[in-house]
Amino acid sequence: MFINSHIASGYIASRFDTDDRKWIFLWMFAAIIPDIDGLWSKTVADHHSILHTPFFWVIVCGIGWFIGHVRVDNDIKRIFLIIFLGSLLHLFTDYITARTVGIKWFSPFNTVDYYLFMITPEKGNISIWEMLIPPYVTFYMENKMLTIFEILINIIALIQYLFVYNKTD
Repeated sequence: MFINSHIASGYIASRFDTDDRKWIFLWMFAAIIPDIDGLWSKTVADHHSILHTPFFWVIVCGIGWFIGHVRVDNDIKRIFLIIFLGSLLHLFTDYITARTVGIKWFSPFNTVDYYLFMITPEKGNISIWEMLIPPYVTFYMENKMLTIFEILINIIALIQYLFVYNKTD
């Protein structure tokens, strides 16, 4: 899934949280944070590192939530809960829209890539920056259903912004 769609999915998820606007950006950040590994990955396929495993987020966010619990700080607990849910949302949407590499749901216990639709791993042997130009972007959009799914996520987020959060109080 492209980063704009992850941001949009985080924005949509924030609507199910509360109307408290202070958490919106954290939801959007949490929905893209697993992709930070793209900054040091050589290829699209390589970018699914440990950050693309639920196990990592359970450990990191569990520790953060526990610190908030010990300090009796509900904001710290909430921050790590949002990061956990946002990262899982990222993994779930990557699972749905996978084109070249799936999600290792049970890593480190097994290394199987799980995906909803057939993937083409060899197409992922390009740099992250080449994702935005043909032939990769053309390949990416071949599955019309997944392309429409991503476009709809962006449209729904835009509509929510225009008609819900952008209203004057």
